[in-house]
Amino acid sequence: MLEKLTERSWFADLKMQTKAGLIVGLLIAMFMLLLGANWVTARMAQEQERRVETIRQVSVLTADAMRAFNRRQLELLRSALADPRNLKARLSASTTLTNEKLAALRAAVVAQPMLLPFAERAGRIAGRWVDAVAAPVLAASESGDPAAMDAALRVFLAAESSEEGYRGIIGALDELSAAASAEIVSAQADLDRADAIVGTIDIIALVATLCVAIAGVFLGAMFMARPLRRLAEQMTRLAENDRTIEVSYAERKDEVGTLARALKVFKATSIAAHDTDWVKSGLNNIAARLQAQEDPRDFADALLTELAPLLGAGVGVFYAHDEAAGPEGSALELVGSYAFSERRHLSTRVRIGEGLVGQCALERKTIVLSPAPADHLRIRTGTGEASAHSIVAVPLVLKKRLLGVIELALLAPLEERARRLLNEVAPLVALSLDNLVRAARTRELLEQSQKQAQELRVAEEELRTQQEELRATNEQLHERSQRLAASEEELRVQADELQASNDVLRRSSQEMTAQKELLEALNQQMEARAEELLRANEYKSQFLANMSHELRTPLNSLLILSQDLAENRTGNLDADQVEAASIIHSSGSNLLRLINDILDLSKVEAGKMEVVHEPVKVASVAQRLERNFRRLAQERKLRLAVSVTDAPELVFTDPGKLDQILTNLVGNALKFTMQGRVSVTFSKDEAGKTLKVAVADSGIGIPEDKLGAIFEAFEQVDASTRRQFGGTGLGLAITQRLARLLGGSVTVESALGQGSTFTLEIPVGEPLPEEDGEAAPAPAPQPAMDARQVAFDTSRQEREAAGLSGLPPVPAVSVEDDRDRLTPGATVILVVEDDPVFARTLVGLVRRKGYLALAAGDGESGLALARTYKPTGILLDVMLPGLDGWTVIERLKADAATRHIPVHFVSALDESRRGRDLGAVGFLTKPVSADQLSEALGLLTHYSADRPRRVLVVDDDAAARHAVRTLLAREKAQIVEAASAEAALEVVAQGDLDCIVLDLGLPGMSGFELIERLADGGKHVPVVVYSGRDLTTEERMKLRAFTDAIVVKGALSPERLLDEVSLFLHSVQREPEQLAANPDGDLEGRKLLLVDDDMRNIYALAKVLRARGVNVVLAQDGAKALAQLDEQPDIEIVLMDVMMPVMDGYEAMTQIRAQPRFAKLPVIALTAKAMKDDREKCLAAGASDYLAKPVDVPKLLSMIRTWLAAR
Repeated sequence: MLEKLTERSWFADLKMQTKAGLIVGLLIAMFMLLLGANWVTARMAQEQERRVETIRQVSVLTADAMRAFNRRQLELLRSALADPRNLKARLSASTTLTNEKLAALRAAVVAQPMLLPFAERAGRIAGRWVDAVAAPVLAASESGDPAAMDAALRVFLAAESSEEGYRGIIGALDELSAAASAEIVSAQADLDRADAIVGTIDIIALVATLCVAIAGVFLGAMFMARPLRRLAEQMTRLAENDRTIEVSYAERKDEVGTLARALKVFKATSIAAHDTDWVKSGLNNIAARLQAQEDPRDFADALLTELAPLLGAGVGVFYAHDEAAGPEGSALELVGSYAFSERRHLSTRVRIGEGLVGQCALERKTIVLSPAPADHLRIRTGTGEASAHSIVAVPLVLKKRLLGVIELALLAPLEERARRLLNEVAPLVALSLDNLVRAARTRELLEQSQKQAQELRVAEEELRTQQEELRATNEQLHERSQRLAASEEELRVQADELQASNDVLRRSSQEMTAQKELLEALNQQMEARAEELLRANEYKSQFLANMSHELRTPLNSLLILSQDLAENRTGNLDADQVEAASIIHSSGSNLLRLINDILDLSKVEAGKMEVVHEPVKVASVAQRLERNFRRLAQERKLRLAVSVTDAPELVFTDPGKLDQILTNLVGNALKFTMQGRVSVTFSKDEAGKTLKVAVADSGIGIPEDKLGAIFEAFEQVDASTRRQFGGTGLGLAITQRLARLLGGSVTVESALGQGSTFTLEIPVGEPLPEEDGEAAPAPAPQPAMDARQVAFDTSRQEREAAGLSGLPPVPAVSVEDDRDRLTPGATVILVVEDDPVFARTLVGLVRRKGYLALAAGDGESGLALARTYKPTGILLDVMLPGLDGWTVIERLKADAATRHIPVHFVSALDESRRGRDLGAVGFLTKPVSADQLSEALGLLTHYSADRPRRVLVVDDDAAARHAVRTLLAREKAQIVEAASAEAALEVVAQGDLDCIVLDLGLPGMSGFELIERLADGGKHVPVVVYSGRDLTTEERMKLRAFTDAIVVKGALSPERLLDEVSLFLHSVQREPEQLAANPDGDLEGRKLLLVDDDMRNIYALAKVLRARGVNVVLAQDGAKALAQLDEQPDIEIVLMDVMMPVMDGYEAMTQIRAQPRFAKLPVIALTAKAMKDDREKCLAAGASDYLAKPVDVPKLLSMIRTWLAAR
């Protein structure tokens, strides 16, 4: 009963504050009642005490009155006997005193009605006493007669004894005193009774208050503390995963009820979270188990082994869909089971629509039969058997394609979490099974391809044998023909042998006919073998394309997710986990490089590798090679020497492939050299027609029997399992084939233990002719390089200032600068120069301009000063000790804190084009004049000034100008437009231009003529050529004389154009830290459609994009992508995979572009094939841009930003 009251009653429903208020209020009321009782009894006691005190005062006043009467009588008698003349005066004084005492007595008894009559009686007698008793004596005193006095006294004494005299007065006062004493006794008794009553009331109030307090504590415990304690116990049990608790007090309307209802919600949430964890744990365990399987039957058994215990299934079977069209049509085949006993009347093959399994396959929906018939299935154990409660059939469907059906017999009803597990595990199992089947099919194709290749090699061997037999037959025929000629000669001589000779001739003719038929048959076989060889090459190319896709697709997810984990943006990974993710990303990148090597090798063998010849400076190649490998050599404690001796100044070849060849050779030399040195020597042959590059090392060397095989693919000197040096054996194979593409070769000289020398020989080549047929102008005469030697060595740096002064080399010393006098807002120029004389000259010039100067004698010090002081500009030398000038500017531009600082080169090397490529605002070649240095300082201050940048866009197409303006909006530059070359010249004449974006196809004066006019007029404004067509090699060569920034409008052009213009504007100069801190802020809230059929790619890319605030919408094929675009027209950009079922990426992009509303929607195509013509196919289908898998995340993000900004 009490428990029910605590769960639901009017008091239980009161708020906790109200309950506490009632209990405390009751206690306060009882306390106030106790105080009231005490106050009343105290007042009663005070009244009785005042009464007693009053009566006591009456007694005192009565005594005083009696004494006054006695004194008056004595005064009268004394005066009458001794001094009668003064009797009247003394009697008057004593009478006055007596009256005063009586008046005080009368005033005291006014509040005592019982005593008042006695006082009034005494007063009346006293008032008459003078006239009735004392009058004779007064009269006698006035007469002066003693006898009269004696008689008056006798009368007085007699009257005093009467009721009208002294006797009456004293009797009245005695009665008053007696009555007062009686009243005192009565008041004291009343006072004692009041004290007793106060004590009783105090005890009763205290007991009542204590009872109320006990009742309040009891109510608080029953209605507040006990429910809270019980709920706390239930919370503890729930925290310990006890989900069987029944939450009490949920119907109460107070805070306890609110807490109980919240606990019920938390219980439901906890159960849901536990079920979710259970489902995810089951999915992870199943996925991990299935990944290790390679056979469908093992796959099915592993799935049922994991799934049946999770669901409480006693029996489970797995049917795989056999898509092969048989006489009975499509069917399901039993491939795996769990605790299943086969029965005679049950077949292991089920047709679609037959039985529960067949119906599930037909409907492609989960079917639950609950409760199952009692005699349907008996689940046997070691101790007995039981009937199944429920039967569940789950279809495995992937992209509307049926792969199989799972049937489970459950001992209990199917729980909701079990149903969730089945719903989520079915797509996973279908995907895994499909991948397993695809992998098996790929292995079969690989084995078939290998078998065909083996058959092709056998056929080639047979063909060579037949060719040798045919040559032998031809020789025999030739001999027979000679013998026939001899026979004919003998026939003319010997007529008698004519018949015999004719017989011999006839037999020879027959043999020749047979040989000719045999030759024709062999020719037909050779043609058939050639066709088979062509088909095999096609199979090989297709296989490489398919393998590229199959390898790049999982690598895409691997690289994206491992890079995302290594960045650890959420901070929930420790250092070991971050390092592990970095190792995974590095290993995946190495695997990607290996795949690219294999593809390069296949392209070269198939003759599909393109070669683009350009003029290449040999000295630049040597410097770049030394700079790239210098640090690696230092780490391996090797001496690296790169020298250019008597080499041609220029060679006309493909610079990228030349760099790849030399990188492979030098990398191998450093790899196989444990100690000593590696040298690279550039030279030419005697005729000057060939460039020779010799790479020599003091490494392990190559055995003589291995020299002929090292240039074959996948060949290594030591291919054993205990080899010391790793690698694939592709480097030298690719190197030799690339050399042959360039018209040259690679040779090797080596001995085991004595090092190796690889020599590259390529033709010097000649510049391509102009379009009009005239030869290109010859380069300006260069001084012969055989008179000097330009060497780069890791142990020393050549002094480049030799052309400035004839001073001998001196060690680098510190130069006094202004670092101790820097003030905020001052213009500061950093001079990085290893020649102290020239450094002091530059510092002095800077000071004369009114600027402050900083000085550094090497690259490392210059970098440190730039990062510390953030100078206004930098004058930089190239040939510096330690880090050279090229490395310094690369690091400055790579650092967000320093890339905004303008850099001007002052060097003895004539490498102005390379300097501008690296981002320098100018380049001076020593020796230089003071005017040139002043102009350089002006350029530095010009580019560092806080003023708006001005960009001139020259294009006759208004829409194109608007697109460029929109693209450059982020650069915060002032955009000036011109529709013709003549208008552009007028704008240039006004000055203050930082960059020109130029289209070559202009009306009137062409873009080429405009560039030449600008150069002739001395206008040194950077020009970015933004052409709408592919330029010929001759046009590019012509433009190279004025600018290196050439961008062809197309897929990648917006990003390229933005990079080129940013290089000249230095747009990051004001807030580099802010930009570095939030590079992805511009992607926040943007809406992107990701289209890919591979769930791994979808998960990886969506995770990376959503981490940067992108709203990602998903679609698994082209048709769904079109539906998403129709439903959500606010999508801003699309990432489209190419290879997809139902509708591939090409068709999807074509249909997107067919709708005018999506004409300007950016679409970035993603493909894992990476074949030569993929880019052209994507662009032709309507793609805005193209990116090969595995996706480079930073490049993808940059591409997305570029197209969103352009839109």
